[in-house]
Order: sequence, then C-alpha cells, then structure tokens
Amino acid sequence: MNESSPRKIITRTRAQTSSAFPSHVTSLLVPFFEVDMGHAVYHGNYYHIFELAREDFMRKTGFPYREFLNRQLHLTLTESHCKYRKALYYEDEIEVHTAITSMSRRNVSFSQLIYRQARNPSGGGREAELCTECQLYMICVRVTGQPTFLPEGFRLAVSKMLQP
Repeated sequence: MNESSPRKIITRTRAQTSSAFPSHVTSLLVPFFEVDMGHAVYHGNYYHIFELAREDFMRKTGFPYREFLNRQLHLTLTESHCKYRKALYYEDEIEVHTAITSMSRRNVSFSQLIYRQARNPSGGGREAELCTECQLYMICVRVTGQPTFLPEGFRLAVSKMLQP
C-alpha cells in the first residue's frame, strides 16, 4: 500500500489465484468505529473486517452477495476459528487475504488472513506481518433457515476465477 492511496475504507484490491481455489486480497485502512478505548480493534469487530473482505471477494468472482439475497439465500456461519497474533490499531494499513478452502453442494469454507504493513526495522521498505488468521465454515440456507444448495452460478463463478 502506498502513501498516496486515498484514505477510505477499501483503497484497492487485487486478485490472486492458488492451485485449488481462488484467492483475493482486499486492502483496508482500519476505521475508527472498529476500535476500542485503547485504539485497538475489539476482538469481535475483526469479523466485520472479514465480512468486508468476503463481500469484496464475491464481487470479484462475478457473483456478488447481492445475488444470494436476490434468490432469498444466505450464507450462515456454522463454525469459526480465529487466532489473534498481533493487535490492529486505528488507521493501520492492512491486507485481508481471502480464499475458499473447500466447497461442497451446500457448504463453503473460507480462510482469511490479515496482514499489517509494517516498517522494516533495518530501515528498508515496508513488509507485511501476519496479525490474524481465521477459518470460517458456512452453509447456504433459505431465508426460512432451511439448508439448501449453493447457487450453481456461484459455483461456476468460483470455477471461472481459476481459469487464466
């Protein structure tokens, strides 16, 4: 992230692909409304940051979350594991790396990593430090709460991201 980036929540995005499932990087500036009195992000608010990055990821696939809502579907969290390595603070420049780690007919799992851009102690440029790791397990449900299949359009959009 460069210093000339505008100061807004989502400053830029770039897509990357892995061999199994697509990956996406969302750059953010930690907003004031996510921090506590000590100016650090409150542990529960990390999930807001993860959600912003997942929505950005889904827009990149070409099947934005709005398409789930239009079909009266929702991705419901069934399990999560989060490891807080280093605190994030107001106005930290961060990158959230989002990837699908598995997908079945009804379920999708996301891996999300948050990196902070830190000054290299040797006086060089910036380097990224891993601050938070999260694994999310989700199931597709109707607005009634009944489990259902992931939309075929979503599955196809994810597959398309794998193509060069």
